[in-house]
Amino acid sequence: MTTPTEDTTETEPVLVASATDLTGDKPGEFLGRTPGQIAWSRFKRNRIGVLCAGIVIFYILVAIFAPVIASLYGKSPYIPYGSRSMSLLDDSGVPIGAGGGISSEFWFGLTPITGYDIFTKLIYGIRTSLGIALLITIVCSVLGIVIGVAQGYLGGRFDYLVGRFCDLLLAMPSQLFFIAFTPVVLNLFVPAQDATPVYVRVCAIVLVQAVLGWMATARLLRGLSLSMREREYIEAAKIAGASSWRIIFKELMPNLATTILVQVTLLLPLMVTAEAGLSFLGVGMVEPTPDWGLMFQDAANSYQNDLTYLFFPGVSLTVFAVAFNLFGDAVRDALDPKTIR
Repeated sequence: MTTPTEDTTETEPVLVASATDLTGDKPGEFLGRTPGQIAWSRFKRNRIGVLCAGIVIFYILVAIFAPVIASLYGKSPYIPYGSRSMSLLDDSGVPIGAGGGISSEFWFGLTPITGYDIFTKLIYGIRTSLGIALLITIVCSVLGIVIGVAQGYLGGRFDYLVGRFCDLLLAMPSQLFFIAFTPVVLNLFVPAQDATPVYVRVCAIVLVQAVLGWMATARLLRGLSLSMREREYIEAAKIAGASSWRIIFKELMPNLATTILVQVTLLLPLMVTAEAGLSFLGVGMVEPTPDWGLMFQDAANSYQNDLTYLFFPGVSLTVFAVAFNLFGDAVRDALDPKTIR
């Protein structure tokens, strides 16, 4: 009687590739990851996106802690130092010294004629422009999200009427209507002969730009909602007796979160430049409130004698706009691998 022979051949362990190998940082890692973790790993590999994210965070921190920075610096954006000391400006109002009066006391120099400290006006201007643009972006996003998703899901006459109204607003030249309607809205709250409080001016700017700025977001989300309303989970929610608005807010919007996030990151820098443009044209913020647009307006009047004053707000606004747009592109590529170039 023969006994079965034992197979003594040693088999080497085989490492089976998992889906995480395609996106993970450690080959052969078998732990599952959430979509957010996968997107974060993609984003970290985008060096330009990480750099731009750091720049954006830096601007936000400067805007938040502008009073603290000014206190440590020892200057105020509301004090005309050139009027207090005759040694800072010459007879024509040009700052004395190289680079528009740059010194250890005034890091970015002084403004011509008035002699305000440019550094503190710049950091407070970032605070003003970024804060107003953030409010506009929030209102525009909320209006665009709700109207666009409702338009795509409900369809019918509601979709037709809102769509034609949206086409009408999109046909209007936005910048011209911003300039035309902002003073009108201001006069609705404050008579023309009275001084307008800052908060009223901010509310008017937010209202006008939000009313004329939600259409692009709504149009984008309408198209996506049209393609999603026939999905199985939407049909299941209808069978379960969910109302239309519950389906919109509980089913459709969470599945559009990626698109909404990308749209917000691309909308914010656009609103920053739009707000600065209104102030530059004289229908936005006014002196003595520090603002990027007001700094451009003031510097444009004296660039022949002091080009340095125009340099600092110009570079800061350009860097912010470019960094935020590149950051938005990096977020889009991280959340949607199909768009990676």
